[in-house]
Amino acid sequence: MQRTARLDSWITSYRIDHRNPVNHAVHVVCIPLIVFSSLGLLNWIPLHVALVNHAVGLGDLGMVLLLAFFARHDLRLALLALPFAALMIVGARYVPPLAHLALFAAAWTAQFFGHGLWEKNRPSLMSNLVSLFIAPAFLLDGLMSGGNGITSPNTK
Repeated sequence: MQRTARLDSWITSYRIDHRNPVNHAVHVVCIPLIVFSSLGLLNWIPLHVALVNHAVGLGDLGMVLLLAFFARHDLRLALLALPFAALMIVGARYVPPLAHLALFAAAWTAQFFGHGLWEKNRPSLMSNLVSLFIAPAFLLDGLMSGGNGITSPNTK
């Protein structure tokens, strides 16, 4: 399955809002932390379903929805995200809830500072909630394009 034009458009728009290399580095660190901590926080809400002897939480469902969104728009992206998602799902179970809360708050604060201090624009999320899904896609897209994690070829 080829990448959809819509995903290309979203990533291009996101890239335009993230040109500063310092802000991009902040995002490389903070986006995975936000996804991870969101998973942990949302898993406070149990779904009362067990899978492989583990209670499934709302965060697990959220991760499945994120992967489904990726698969809908770019199967390669979803396949690349799968091992990261699996590590996050397992790892989130071993981090205390207050640590997830602290990570979540610190990562969002850093991203807002990144936009205010270095990018001099407002976060993409302020104009398009789809950015919650596009931010991790943007980072994975950089990996697929041979980016080194800090300076992706797609941040030009």
